[in-house]
Order: sequence, then C-alpha cells, then structure tokens
Amino acid sequence: MAGVLVNVLGFVHPHVQSLVREGLWGFPDKKLNRQRWRNIEVGMNALFYGDFRGKKGIWLRGQVAEVFERRERVEYWVQDPTGYPLQIKVKLEHPVSLDEAQCISKEELASVFNLGVARQKYDRWSLVVFGDTSKRGVTYSAATFKKMYDEFEARNLVEVKLEEPTHDEIKEIIYQIGVVQGKFPSKEHRMDGRRVDVVWRRTEVSVPTWAFEVQLSGNMVEALAKLKHAWDLYNSIPILVTTQDQFGQVEELLGGSFHEIREAIRVVTWQRIKKMYELKIELRDLRNELRIP
Repeated sequence: MAGVLVNVLGFVHPHVQSLVREGLWGFPDKKLNRQRWRNIEVGMNALFYGDFRGKKGIWLRGQVAEVFERRERVEYWVQDPTGYPLQIKVKLEHPVSLDEAQCISKEELASVFNLGVARQKYDRWSLVVFGDTSKRGVTYSAATFKKMYDEFEARNLVEVKLEEPTHDEIKEIIYQIGVVQGKFPSKEHRMDGRRVDVVWRRTEVSVPTWAFEVQLSGNMVEALAKLKHAWDLYNSIPILVTTQDQFGQVEELLGGSFHEIREAIRVVTWQRIKKMYELKIELRDLRNELRIP
C-alpha cells in the first residue's frame, strides 16, 4: 500500500482549516517537494501528523482525490496565500474529528515503525512518500505505510451495533476483525466471475488465506460453492457465517455435494462473530488506553 504522510505541524494552525473544511493541502514549490509530490496518485491513502493539545502524532487519515498544481490565492494560507502551489485534495475519513481520534504518537513512530522523520529535533511542514523506494522522492517502503495505516485504522474503528444484523453489517465486522488482527482484509473479493464476501490475506500480495461467506437466508448452495471454489483455487480456509436454524441444511450439504470441504470448513453463527468482534474492540480500547501498539 503506497501512501503519504503529511506533517501539518499543529492542528490549530490557520492553514489546517483548508484541510478540515475543503480537504485541501499544498506544498512549496521546492525541488525536494516536487520530487515527492510527483509520486502522489489519486486513490492513495494519506496520514496527517502534527501537534494536537500538546501531543505530536498521526491524528487524521484520508484518501487522495485530486493532485494538481495551482498558483491562485488560498485565503486560509494567511502567511503566503500563493506560496503552496503543489496541491492535493483529500477526502478525510473517520475520525474526522480530532477529539474522537486515537493517535499514533511521535515516540511510537520512531520506535515501533522506525521513522527517521519522527526522530528529528524540530518538526517542519513536510511530505513523506511511501511506496517503491527505487523511485526518486519515495523515502520509505509501502509495507511500512501499510503497517502504520492499519494500526491507525485499528485504533479508530467505528463500532458496529448488531442488534438485528444485516448481511453488509456482518461483512463489515469481519473486515474490521481482520484489521485488528493485523491481517490484510478486503470485501467483495473477485474470483473467476464470483465474489466472496470477505477474505483475509497474510500479506498484502498473497492469495487469501481465509475466505468468509455470510449466509443468513436464501441460497446456501451458492454460498458453499463460493467457499469451495476459494478452497480449490487458493487453498483458503472456508468460513461460513450463518444462523443456528440453518446448521441442519449445511450439515446435509456437507455430507453430499460439498463433502470435499467437510473437514476444512468452519461453520459459525453470526452471534459468535459478533462476540469475537466485541472482544477485539474491547482489547483495542485497552491497548489504546495503555498506549500499547
């Protein structure tokens, strides 16, 4: 996962209003900035570092929506309204409120993620690009950014309430469990014309190690067929999330048409997935409280 880390210095600085209100940020047209800025692409994830209430760290995240050069005045940038022409627009994602955020501290960035920029004695407005380090202007690997981004996401997940769960809500919590577990989850994984609800990978580029299909009602044969195909294609561990009253039908199908995956598959109710999710969220909150990454 390629991405960018933007140091805004302090989140009370007037310039930051352009980021919070419009998703706009800019960099001075200097040689190093331009080298780095040229590596930013639409769709990249972005993390924003700065001081908030006396604590330095990553406080916000978003996704790059535009990359452009513009020399018109930006009224937010009172010190030099035309002095930051290398610009990006970012769609901020949860948490968009700093008061709600659980940051990754400067100390953690230095010790856990080994970022040299976090060890500098004096901070400055800056841009750091993560990706293919053979490219000019790319400082750190994509793997390093992925670890930071996943850690920030895990600390700031929005808890999903599952009183009467929908299919999509259960998919979301399976995805979020994967984030907290340090896996590489994705939803709606395409597989030979089919889509598996959620997969987890061991690494960003590996094939799915776990394949999840959520089936609360309807065509159980189709759900098991997708899981069997993931097992055939990737040797993925198939996991069916369903309801207790469908266990009989599942057992019957696993004794017949889908006997090949009978020993490999895990069948679980959505209530058990919900329980796992709640425990993971509780553990995450405790880690945040103790500042243990």
